[in-house]
Amino acid sequence: NSVPALRWGILGAGDIAEVFAETIQKNTNQKIVAVASKTPGKGEKFANRFGIPKTFTSYEALVEDMEIDAVYVATLPNTHRSDALLAIRASKHVLIEKPSALRVEDAQFIYSEARKAKVFAMEAMWSRYLPQASILRQLVSTGSLGEIQVVQADFGQDNRTIERLWIPGESSIMQDMGIYPISFVQMLLGDPVKITATGSLHNGVSESFASAVLEFESGARAVINVAGKAHLPTTASISGTLGVVVVDGPFFIPSALELRPALFNAHGPAWADTSDIQGHAGLCYQVSHFASYVSQGLLESPLQSHKDTVSVISIGEEIRRQLGVPLS
Repeated sequence: NSVPALRWGILGAGDIAEVFAETIQKNTNQKIVAVASKTPGKGEKFANRFGIPKTFTSYEALVEDMEIDAVYVATLPNTHRSDALLAIRASKHVLIEKPSALRVEDAQFIYSEARKAKVFAMEAMWSRYLPQASILRQLVSTGSLGEIQVVQADFGQDNRTIERLWIPGESSIMQDMGIYPISFVQMLLGDPVKITATGSLHNGVSESFASAVLEFESGARAVINVAGKAHLPTTASISGTLGVVVVDGPFFIPSALELRPALFNAHGPAWADTSDIQGHAGLCYQVSHFASYVSQGLLESPLQSHKDTVSVISIGEEIRRQLGVPLS
């Protein structure tokens, strides 16, 4: 691994932090030197499992540690703003678990503060850093698919038992799960000029299902479906005048692609990610990119700028607004 080995501190010791720690220790040269958890005993248990030398019971103490170069914010979305700002104000580079925030104004503030502090800040939208994402961007940018007409993507799971997804005003199916199809579309087509959404609410305050059509200046459209109480295929496709790319589900983890000619019932060349890095182990790619960008002196990711990050959250917010979610 040719990128520099940064010394990482992790805020939060939940499920996503465990996946993160496991894959970067196995698949990168990055070093985790500290973890902080506010839950008694949780940080120590996490540190023991992954051989991490330092544990803290306060986030403030971790970010002030001089031996830490970068902080991974693995807390709940409704605290990302305050947690990320702790790291930024301690002059630490920061990787913020997606979504960076539930609200546009909070995401904007995080990234403007990072820029002022001259630290590198990036959302952990790991799907943009997978090998297949690079292939998809090349197919679109080189014109291999012709003029893009329709992009489709969906993500649905029956997540009724996951309490953190249903906290009124402090969680969002659209921003937590829907961010994947929205980001996929935004990566390929940029920002929409019109959004039309419909769906249903859970207890009148949180979205549980959404269908949205996004229209773009180019004339292209995107159709996305997001569900928190139903399983969807979680596939994606890009349709152009010359061909169609179908991405196997789940489309945002290492999977497979097929390039089909623009003909009825046609099939074409296929590619599958057969590496050892499967499932959520794919989180490691974004970390290697992060370290590389830091070494280049960048302040934002070339594959997802701060503006892109905020735009994706803005799209999710507008869909929620149209569904009738109270956003005050």
